[in-house]
This record gives sequence, C-alpha cells and structure tokens, in this order.
Amino acid sequence: MEQGAKEKIEQTERFMLMLWATFLIVLYACSFLAEYHFSSEREELAAGEKMLNDLQKLFFFALMGIGFLIDLVRMRRNKNNAFVFLLLTFLLGGFSGGIGAMQFQFFSYVLGGE
Repeated sequence: MEQGAKEKIEQTERFMLMLWATFLIVLYACSFLAEYHFSSEREELAAGEKMLNDLQKLFFFALMGIGFLIDLVRMRRNKNNAFVFLLLTFLLGGFSGGIGAMQFQFFSYVLGGE
C-alpha cells in the first residue's frame, strides 16, 4: 500500500510538471504573438491585444496555482524545499512578457524582418 501511494504521488507530480511547462509555453507564446501582431505603440489597445493580455493574465495565475500545488507535493518529501518552485514560477512568469518580446525582436532581426 505504501509503495502504491508513493508511485501515485510521483505520477501526480510528473503530470503537474507537464501542465506547468505547458502553461509556461503558452504564456511565452501569448507574449510572442502580442509582440508579433501589435508591436506598434498606441494609446488604445486593439481587441486582439486585449484578448492576448487577458490570456497572459489567466495563464500566469494558472501557472502560479500549479507552482503552489507542486510545492505542496514536494514539501511532503522534503520541507527544506518549501516554495522554491513557486518563486521560480513567479520569476519565469513575471518576466515572460519581456522575454517573449525580446525573442520576437531577435527572430525578426535574424530572419531579416522590419
């Protein structure tokens, strides 16, 4: 019984890590697409830009929630690792907008875009 419970906890942690990585990829993709489609500065946001901003907010908070759950699972094994993953999530998710925009600028420069 003990071995089965540990195996299920490890499977759950792997699933949450895959979900976390997917949310992070989608977050970076949203910031990349926002820069691709709406790179010029305007006073008012376009409808598509508002939608991408809302998606970024949604996936950022989903990423934070998954990071918190992963930390809870990891704290069962080792209490010294408390909230390390949540801090990593906060840093990677918080800088995703700027990093996605820089990635678009880099690809644009390398591929000879505007």
